[in-house]
Amino acid sequence: MALILNRADLEKDHHPSRSLKISLSALEFCLRNSDPKKLVDNAVKLRNSRLLLTDIRNNIIKLDLDDYESIYVAGAGKAAGIMSDAISTILKKRLSGGAINVPHDTVKNKIGGVIKTRQIKVSEAGHPLPDEAGVRGTIKIVELVRKATERDLIFCLVSGGGSALLPLPLKGITLHDKQKITDAMLSLGATINEVNVVRKHLSLVKGGRLVRYVKSGCTVVTLILSDVIGDEIDIVASGPTVPDRSTFQDAAEILKKYRLWQKPFTSVRRLIMKGINGEIEDTPKEGDPIFGKVHNILIGNNPLLCDYAAKYLGKHVSTVMNLGSTFAGEAQEFGYYLADLGKDAIRSHESVAFVMGGETTVKLNRFKRNGLGGRNQEAVLSAALKCRFPPKVDIAILCLGTDGVDGNSKAAGAILTPETMSRIKASGVKVKEYLERHDSYRALRQLRSIIMTGPTGTNVNDIAIVCRIL
Repeated sequence: MALILNRADLEKDHHPSRSLKISLSALEFCLRNSDPKKLVDNAVKLRNSRLLLTDIRNNIIKLDLDDYESIYVAGAGKAAGIMSDAISTILKKRLSGGAINVPHDTVKNKIGGVIKTRQIKVSEAGHPLPDEAGVRGTIKIVELVRKATERDLIFCLVSGGGSALLPLPLKGITLHDKQKITDAMLSLGATINEVNVVRKHLSLVKGGRLVRYVKSGCTVVTLILSDVIGDEIDIVASGPTVPDRSTFQDAAEILKKYRLWQKPFTSVRRLIMKGINGEIEDTPKEGDPIFGKVHNILIGNNPLLCDYAAKYLGKHVSTVMNLGSTFAGEAQEFGYYLADLGKDAIRSHESVAFVMGGETTVKLNRFKRNGLGGRNQEAVLSAALKCRFPPKVDIAILCLGTDGVDGNSKAAGAILTPETMSRIKASGVKVKEYLERHDSYRALRQLRSIIMTGPTGTNVNDIAIVCRIL
């Protein structure tokens, strides 16, 4: 897994910040310990033919692989490549075949062992907007699960990004329709939960519908890496193997909320209305017999990531407060909150660190051009508006997207130190104007305060650290 590629430059440009150095190490520590391969290895233990599956809450499922004729792997998401390599290594010759969808350039970037997983067909596809390659890859996945018999076992590997990577539109809409509605919702600041409720009701495989292609009696084990606040597993990758709690009516209400119920989304509205009127079967719900032999197992999430960061910081800082993994809302508001935490840290009489996770949103300008950036960089730049760091105080604020890609930029996140604030003053960078254009990447790049990791091959939301060293 790629870690912080420009760490040496950051430490040099913000020397002698001990708080930055410790915080960057904490980020690398939690990323290493949240690596999908490590999480799969922790969750899946095979001894002879006995398979022991353990979720993050220590719930256990036991299977005997000798009970199955064939074992297949299917899946989609930013972590699907690394997860498939891990499960292939565990199963070895027992693996009969597989098909997964991963983001474009996963193979080129050599993320995980995708390039050597020969038994598994790897399809690279579009994210966050779905594309035709994703449709072709999803058809391969459907064909794979269809051929499994009641005497077979299917491992389904699900992680963040899987929803966009599994496009297979219901009859009545096109891929272009899905692209337009997805793009519109994201640009208006819809949450991933809201986006995925709509996606489920436009799809042949999301919202538990993938299980409808599985023959009765076939066992399905889904390993889930959550990128959703609260770990609602029916939302992660739009829950292809999970009973769906949402309805066509819910999808309609979300589109009305964002004023997307009218033109130019007529075909989407028409299809959802058919669902509301009972002309199209809704997604399968809890209690549906198709889920009788489906095991959905959560193997990693943001709280685990934050726990690892807090554990590392605890070795170097007097007081560490883990504030949880429920931070959402507007990225700029979150940035103001981080600035307030910075003030609290400065007033402290001992070294202190705050850790928190979640996923905020950025509401883009509908009628004006937007720049480059993402929610983590926008939060950091917003914090700069409110921060008044004394010149010699040793403090750092960091925000990072664990997938390594923050918004439409090349950065994973950003940092804010007294040196950043000094550069803002010296260079005349007009922070407010950059924020109005949602152009945080260009501003922070000038300030030499962006974090670069490249695509990490995982996705467990975002993490933020505020650290002050005495």
